[in-house]
Amino acid sequence: MKNVIITGGNGFVGTWLVKELSDKVENITVIVRNEKSDISKIKDISNVNIVYCELENLLQLEKTLVKKEYDVFYHLAWAGSTGNLRADYNLQLQNAKWTCDAVRLAANIGCKRFVGAGTLAELDCNSYIKEDGATPNSVSNYGTAKITAHYMSKTEANLQKIDHVWAYLSNTYGIGNRTSNFVNFASKTMLEGKKAEFTPGEQMYDFVYVTDTAQALYLLGEKGKNNYGYYIGSTKPKKLKYFIQEIRDAIDPQIPLYLGAIPFNGITQPAEVFDCSKLVQDTGYTPKVSFEEGITMTVKWLKNEMQGDQL
Repeated sequence: MKNVIITGGNGFVGTWLVKELSDKVENITVIVRNEKSDISKIKDISNVNIVYCELENLLQLEKTLVKKEYDVFYHLAWAGSTGNLRADYNLQLQNAKWTCDAVRLAANIGCKRFVGAGTLAELDCNSYIKEDGATPNSVSNYGTAKITAHYMSKTEANLQKIDHVWAYLSNTYGIGNRTSNFVNFASKTMLEGKKAEFTPGEQMYDFVYVTDTAQALYLLGEKGKNNYGYYIGSTKPKKLKYFIQEIRDAIDPQIPLYLGAIPFNGITQPAEVFDCSKLVQDTGYTPKVSFEEGITMTVKWLKNEMQGDQL
């Protein structure tokens, strides 16, 4: 790869992807929403070019982008990926359209390959929404919109005759993540001295440190097979309770855990869902950061951010 484009390149995963690519490609065009967007972590990288554009105006960029032979278009931007906005069906439907617009833009500027960022929530939705008597929750619109974006962008890419690769992102955590994901929630609960109450934690889970997710995305742009979907995992999934214990141990091994204090009413995915052997086989992906190492770095960062009232 020589020239790549990334939407959402100033977000949590996007920032680390830009850093991953910075010494591997010649030019990185990062599309961010507007001049108010925080680009502090990527603006000083020498081969990064910042382009401002709202998602609804993506197709207009065909007129303004510097013409290059673009190799890969990474689409990471997604409005309302956390919090209550995940239930906003208008916004989530717009995201699906914007994903298709990103494919069309990629094709119009001569890009050879489109890599889209999916989520394990797609697999959850496919598992339970279709069942009679299912009671979808607030994340269901988000997961369903990701499914829609996946299938429609794949169709559009094939109509436009460019490669389509889809990445199922797992629970990506690490330095710079300011969302209320599980690692942050559990860590903050214990760091703040609150009672560490959780579900029994018997369901299989997986966490991936952000630099490994970035590595996988780079490799999918380089080696992923056309029209394939790849789960990005740690290669070492296990029951959630064991991850909770490791989070606790990174903070204070003496903290009592109340596993089972909160009932579990979610979907339990089989272990094979977290199998990323296809990614390993096709791209050579090898995770470099163990959960023990990653949570140690993350807890240290969270402590500093909380002390400075930055989180």
